[in-house]
Amino acid sequence: MKNFYVIEGEHLDPNKIATILKNSEKKHGPFEEQEANQIAKRLIQKNIDDFYHRAWVVSSDNLAK
Repeated sequence: MKNFYVIEGEHLDPNKIATILKNSEKKHGPFEEQEANQIAKRLIQKNIDDFYHRAWVVSSDNLAK
């Protein structure tokens, strides 16, 4: 079931998804969980030199929270 999204963007604290800067936020999906994990991994590798850029896999159940 395609109910996973990849959220990427710049963060004030790269270890906390809640600190994402809304003007940099991009949402990709929906995907199957495995596909979402692969896309997030690619985005993280692509932006490896940017400490404040992160990509997260979020289920649609947690997206609205």
